[in-house]
Amino acid sequence: MLNGNKLVVILPVFLMIFLFVGGAVYVQQSEEVTNEALHEEVEWDTLMTHNGENEGLTTLRAAWEWTAMPSEGLAGEDYIGVTFLDEDGQPMQAELADESHIHLTYGNEVVYEDEAVSVENGFVFSFPNETDEHQSFGDRGNIEVTVETEDNPQRAIVSYLHTWEAHDGLEKTDARFFEPVLSGMRDSDSSYWVIERYVDNEESANE
Repeated sequence: MLNGNKLVVILPVFLMIFLFVGGAVYVQQSEEVTNEALHEEVEWDTLMTHNGENEGLTTLRAAWEWTAMPSEGLAGEDYIGVTFLDEDGQPMQAELADESHIHLTYGNEVVYEDEAVSVENGFVFSFPNETDEHQSFGDRGNIEVTVETEDNPQRAIVSYLHTWEAHDGLEKTDARFFEPVLSGMRDSDSSYWVIERYVDNEESANE
């Protein structure tokens, strides 16, 4: 009789442990993707505004966050480009009216910051893509660019270039990364992807 009572007590305990461990493994697996598929796991929060007191002054803000981590780990460097378009959809000549900046965050802490580089059709940020003692770099951050143009831009394009192979850097000539030249990358045709986010004036969007 005692053995039967023990069995009644032990079986539910083992069942709970099994469900807990199985659930943890499932969650861990579901939160991992390959680097090739990571572009489907990027969430954006974007906003472009015009300064009403100064015609031609525009600020673009964009924040991103990965909802999963690549199973192969992190390596290389990532890049974000910003291009402002006129009413005909053509890139505009824009000059920085204030400091541009990029911030990478881990929790509530800023772990990396830098400024953009000006190119012919916009601006390019570069930032590390790695892990260091359980701290990740590149999976979450934000950018801000304030520019002065002859007319107010009708749209901005945020282009995100993600790499997963160590290399010597990007030749920063194109903010939209149509044909990126990644120096020192062995397999430059299949070790990166580019996604784009279109942002209209004073329109905040979330994916």
